[in-house]
Amino acid sequence: MAGTLARYGEFCHIVDGEEEKVIRRCVACMLLFAYIFFYPAGVYSADGALADYDAHSNLQDAGTKKDGVQLSYLLSSKATLEAEEAVTQKSVSELVPELIWEWTASLELEDLELRDAVLQSAGRSTEAQGASSAVPVTTPSTAARAAVVMEASTKRVLYAKNPHMKLPMASTTKIMTAILAIELGNLDDVVTVSPRAVGVEGSSIYLAKGERLTLEQLLYGLMLRSGNDAAVAIAEHIGGSVENFVRLMNRKAVQIGARNTNFVNPHGLHDDMHYTTAYDLALISAYAMQNPVFRTIVSTKYKKIPWEGRNYDRVLQNKNALLWTYEGANGIKTGYTKVSRRCLASAALRHGMQLVCVVLDCQPWFEDSAALLDYGFENFKLHTAVAKGQVMGYIPVKDGYEEKVAAICRDEIALPIREGEEKEIAVEVKLPQYIKAPVKAGTKVGYVKVTLGEDVSIKKDLYAAADVKENTIRSNLKRIIDRWMGAGFGF
Repeated sequence: MAGTLARYGEFCHIVDGEEEKVIRRCVACMLLFAYIFFYPAGVYSADGALADYDAHSNLQDAGTKKDGVQLSYLLSSKATLEAEEAVTQKSVSELVPELIWEWTASLELEDLELRDAVLQSAGRSTEAQGASSAVPVTTPSTAARAAVVMEASTKRVLYAKNPHMKLPMASTTKIMTAILAIELGNLDDVVTVSPRAVGVEGSSIYLAKGERLTLEQLLYGLMLRSGNDAAVAIAEHIGGSVENFVRLMNRKAVQIGARNTNFVNPHGLHDDMHYTTAYDLALISAYAMQNPVFRTIVSTKYKKIPWEGRNYDRVLQNKNALLWTYEGANGIKTGYTKVSRRCLASAALRHGMQLVCVVLDCQPWFEDSAALLDYGFENFKLHTAVAKGQVMGYIPVKDGYEEKVAAICRDEIALPIREGEEKEIAVEVKLPQYIKAPVKAGTKVGYVKVTLGEDVSIKKDLYAAADVKENTIRSNLKRIIDRWMGAGFGF
């Protein structure tokens, strides 16, 4: 068949137009029929092939090479059969589809339908081109202009589409507004609404001039109802002014690592200089989801807060529909303007793994976010590289009652990994050659670093597990004197 393909290639040089197309289609059919008829012959066992050797001793070798291993369609010699017994079943069942694959890859665009029909019959598809022999993982598609799925504790990116494209983010801006209010403010503080906070365009909780609410109540109005007026009231309370609060927002973004983000306001109304990236917003979201107060607020479906001057409360409903429809959903924030279009930072917790998902400029924002979160949970699992309280080594103690002290890691280090990636995790422990007594339990004595390629690098401090008293003449004499003094010089 390899010779047939070669002769066909030479012949194609002397024909053109419709005749060439007809010939190509004929050859495709010939290859397909060859595959159908030869396939059963290629799956008999090595023992059966050896038994047939004498009857077919005159057959010429029609072998080809695959990955450096000589294989044959008709198994030309007994020596070859014995050497290749383990791969006999692969000979025809894989090589014929391979030949079909190689030939169809050369077809022009206009012959794509023919190529797909041939490849599907051979158990291949155009999507498999260039794929490894491992079972492929189906990567979800999204209508989002940019998207990122990230594991919150390690910041490992599990999925990305245009992650560093600078785009407007609308009211997802309020994630940063909320986290600054929680970190820098007191939830019980009473905030008096200024004239500037009243009547801000867009979504609102309808604050009135002079109205008084606690900072916590304003945060619920900010994150559930997406009140732009609440954003201004919070910014003025925390920063003294909106302008100063914006400076705090940009400084915090840099500290988190969101270096392609710039805030101009605390609410997200459009400004050409107000932008982020899917990656940066995922970093900000992951950071915020580590805060228990923030998690409580953004996972709340309904909340009542006072409405001054009225005999009923404001009833706030969270705009994030995933809280009702997606298993494990626990945040975070929707956003929309005519320029940014639909934006969503979402979050979900399953089996101890907290994921955040960001989609920017995505019309099916809830549907696509659910599909992307599904991809993360289905293809990655948390793997504990270092257990909480695990002893990572021992340090010799100089002049101590104990010869050594254990170094422990106080925190668990768990990584989201694909199946089989645990073999690629590296754990590096750095400890001093010795430590001098006295040693107090909880003293920082070194660190452990866990890495997974270039995707993950986590560094945690190590601490002395126990006290070790000093054992020298001077220290022992001091202890004796102290004991005497404490006992009233009793002997």
